[in-house]
Amino acid sequence: MLHVRLIAIAFGLSISFLANSQSLSLQQVPNLSKCTGDSLKLTLTIAAPGVNPANDFHVMMSVGAFASASSDTLPIVKWESVTPSPVGTLADTISAGLKYVWVVVPSTITQNASYGLVIRSTSPGLWSDTIQMSVNVAPVVFIDTIVGGFVNLHTSGNDWGMCEGDTIVIHANEGLNSYQWTSSGVIIAGATSDSLIVTTSGDYGVIGSSGICSLSTTDTTINAFAPTTSITHVPTGMFTLSVLDKDAQIDSLQFCESESIMLRGPLPSGSGVSVSYQWLKDTVDMFMTHYPIAISGEISANFTTGTSGKYSLVTSWNPGGCPDTSFAVEVFVDTVPDTYIENIMWAGQTVASLDICPGDSTLLRAHHQSFLNDWNYQWEVMYPIASGIWQQLPKDTTFELTVDTALISGSAQYRLVVDSKACTWTTGPLQVNLIPLPVVNVAPKDSLGLCAGDSILIGVTGTGLTYQWIWSSGSYTGSSFYAKDSGVYTVQATGLNNCTSFDTIQITEIIIVPNAGVDQTVMPGEVVQLGASGGTSYYWYADKPVYFSDPSNSSTLTRPTSDTTKYFVEVRSSFGCFGIDSMLVIQFDPATLDSNLDNVMNVITPNGDGFNDFFDLSEVVQSDSCNILILNRWGAKVFEQKKYTTGWDGTTIGGDPLPDGTYYYLLLCNGNDVGRFRGAITVIRNN
Repeated sequence: MLHVRLIAIAFGLSISFLANSQSLSLQQVPNLSKCTGDSLKLTLTIAAPGVNPANDFHVMMSVGAFASASSDTLPIVKWESVTPSPVGTLADTISAGLKYVWVVVPSTITQNASYGLVIRSTSPGLWSDTIQMSVNVAPVVFIDTIVGGFVNLHTSGNDWGMCEGDTIVIHANEGLNSYQWTSSGVIIAGATSDSLIVTTSGDYGVIGSSGICSLSTTDTTINAFAPTTSITHVPTGMFTLSVLDKDAQIDSLQFCESESIMLRGPLPSGSGVSVSYQWLKDTVDMFMTHYPIAISGEISANFTTGTSGKYSLVTSWNPGGCPDTSFAVEVFVDTVPDTYIENIMWAGQTVASLDICPGDSTLLRAHHQSFLNDWNYQWEVMYPIASGIWQQLPKDTTFELTVDTALISGSAQYRLVVDSKACTWTTGPLQVNLIPLPVVNVAPKDSLGLCAGDSILIGVTGTGLTYQWIWSSGSYTGSSFYAKDSGVYTVQATGLNNCTSFDTIQITEIIIVPNAGVDQTVMPGEVVQLGASGGTSYYWYADKPVYFSDPSNSSTLTRPTSDTTKYFVEVRSSFGCFGIDSMLVIQFDPATLDSNLDNVMNVITPNGDGFNDFFDLSEVVQSDSCNILILNRWGAKVFEQKKYTTGWDGTTIGGDPLPDGTYYYLLLCNGNDVGRFRGAITVIRNN
């Protein structure tokens, strides 16, 4: 297609006087040869003084020798002045001087031929000389086919697509002499065939040659498409869901078996784009190798499951059928810790009971526990039962609970909340009933005093079903009985549920210690002063008829009527308890002693030399049971030995040595208070 580019400039002046002196000169380039579509630079000289401002230039071309009748006009693309005038200004077209004129060889030329070119001006009308140029028809170069690619609808641009990791082959049109492939305008070394194998994204073109002419195609954009398959989860309506992975990629989820979760794959975007789906689940073969298998029928974007496992999604994206596999999402589905609580027997019990007495306890325990020790426990109580409100027992977080009055002071209901990470289970309740202790009161109250040999009726009142008494020397079953022993009496009352209560009473024996005084030795006919103690009232009597000044007086006077008289005194306390004591009054006249008796010592020397250290009466006593009584010269008893065995060594009853001197002895044998033998014995320590 040829057209004329007109450049007209009006200055408002007429310079017609220059018309006859102007000329145009076009420079011939040796062996000038161009291809159709090439640009052509012509060198033109305009003689002085130039052309008129209203002038137009026409570049004209015809086959062979130039003939104006058959010429075509080529559009002028650009002027450039060699003179100092700036390029592209009006001065390029009107001033005299050397000029460069650019035109384009028409692409409509279909035959290789020689052409003549001239430049003609219109004001003044001038013709340049003719130059010759060989024109070669440029080849037709284009991308013919793309094998393995697809129209890329996954992007917004006008490009071709290939799946990431695949290859495609680009073919140029056949019949050219040579080919050179480029990437983003850069020659690809060695890529000189009519096809190119493409493995990466880029802008690809080809330069085709035919003869001396070559042509470049516009770039074809190829993008490698790598789909991204992500899995999201839909938590709507779920109450137990936990996301275990804290990273940006959520790949582990946990929930209770009472729920299920929806996993969702990516949805297609853009017109003409579609995605096919296949959900997978990991399985384990006999060699413990994990590998995924397709889940039958699960070929949509959404997949709902309530089963533990590792899930992934395979997608295929069209156009192109590009595949992708998502990361794995691991689903942990916890089982409900379905258990119940039961009442457990203590060691030694024959049966467990939910009825307990104050101070007792009962054991509650979950029937099932986790072998993995991954259950959490929390005991709850409803107390009072009528409140209807369950409260946590803060420190009771094991699978068993000891219920006693230290925990809750009355009857209450108990239940157990079991947490298995995502699942929570609440057992049914058990009611523990607190049975009150029976009332027990001993009558009479407090402590009692009891005279020796007496007894007293004690009993109990209350709500017990049975009563059991225990004291140090015996026991009794019943509500009342006569007690005669001193000590602490404990009564156990047994009521409902065998609950027991206790009460005690202290019985103290009132001790009377009657004292009739020491034995006395008196001269015949002497009046004796008696003295008793140990009570509040007294009464004297004797084993023989005697005289008393006042038998009810603790310090009465008496006169014995025989050699030996045994006196008794009955002593009573303020509580009415009484006791009896006795003493001896012996009439003794030293003048009646017979000091010349055979086999009886009359002197001892207790100085430890082994001779006469003891007063020995064994031959007199022989085998009889005798008591020996030693008196001083005033009749006071200084020594007494019941059932004579070893004799007397000159000491007092307490074992202290007596001073040297004469002492008197009496032997009382076989229960006879009349002395079998009487006499004097002299103690000499310093001889």
